[in-house]
Amino acid sequence: MKIKYIIYVAILGFILSTSFVIFKLYKGNVFIWLPDYITNSPSFEKSSELTDIIFVVVDHWEPGKSEEIVNQWMSGYRKLADKHIDSDGKKLQHTWYYPLEQFRGYQVDSLVTLCNEGYGDVEVHLHHKNDNSESLKEKFINGIDSLQNHNALISPDGKTHFSFIHGNWSLDNSREGEYIDNDLCGVNNEISILMELGCYADFTFPAMGQTAQPSLVNKIYYCKDDPDQPKSYDDGTISYVGYEQDHDEFMIFEGPYVIDWSDWQFKTHPTFDDGNLYWEIETNLNRFENWLKANVHVKGQPEWVFVRPFTHGANLKNGGYDNILGENIDEMLINIEKNYNDGINYRLHYMTAREAYNCVKAAEAGLDGNPNKYRNFVIKPYLYNQDSLKLED
Repeated sequence: MKIKYIIYVAILGFILSTSFVIFKLYKGNVFIWLPDYITNSPSFEKSSELTDIIFVVVDHWEPGKSEEIVNQWMSGYRKLADKHIDSDGKKLQHTWYYPLEQFRGYQVDSLVTLCNEGYGDVEVHLHHKNDNSESLKEKFINGIDSLQNHNALISPDGKTHFSFIHGNWSLDNSREGEYIDNDLCGVNNEISILMELGCYADFTFPAMGQTAQPSLVNKIYYCKDDPDQPKSYDDGTISYVGYEQDHDEFMIFEGPYVIDWSDWQFKTHPTFDDGNLYWEIETNLNRFENWLKANVHVKGQPEWVFVRPFTHGANLKNGGYDNILGENIDEMLINIEKNYNDGINYRLHYMTAREAYNCVKAAEAGLDGNPNKYRNFVIKPYLYNQDSLKLED
């Protein structure tokens, strides 16, 4: 009898623990993306062909009012990037997505200085709430105008081009019904507005644990806006060699979202890694190799793999500096360059978001070889020094 009761208790314990894990995963919205992850996300495997790794860091850069953080970036990033050179002779690149609603001219001037020196690009970031189409469009227009008045987002063709990261991950009103600081986004046609104003791609996702996360994961794909519904980007057409983008299609360029079965620091389930460089998890080679396993690429061009982590780079407290600008990321990059840039098995490329987008378009056009040739394939380099600005007629 005692053995029977022990078995009953063991079974009950297993059921309760399993139910707890499932509930925790449900609350973390894992089941939004897990089906695609399991069925349609082949992991990266070493190839007999030379594999080009395109490494792109996108940054929700929000320094607030802190001059100290800006100064840390001016000195710290130069020091870091100057040590790390890719196979093309390019130093480490960074893409700063500047929050339009927090605009301070001296901060943009500082970033433009770094861009002029060849360290990266400035792009568009925005947190907004309780908007309609008209008010949101006005925020974009005014914010982009402010950036351009400080020599950011100046293109040689005289047009406005930019990529985007949405504050709070709530692109296209995707968290409708889910309160964010007691306010909602409110705009179901945000994607159409972005396209109208010159946005070429969104780099917001993944969105770990949130309803904003698309059902597609570890993909570069195209969506169409439905102005009557939120979260129009939830599904779409995956980018492939030979693909021709329609005029009403918008690129979603996702970063890695992987399950690290080797790390059980949360005890009840393995670690979910969304590529976030921040203070809580150490930046190291193991994380990079997990991001590589996400195998983000244009279908039909597996030799070009995009590794696209993200960060809130102005959050340098609690060890954040080491992971974003300091010793940990330095050590990770040293190991990447040692193990994934031998010119035989792997070739490493440090790129901005704009350059990575151009490589996607080159792959879709059927081009191959060294992706370094296509950094400026469609969207040309921004002109950060207005004194040398020459616009085409």
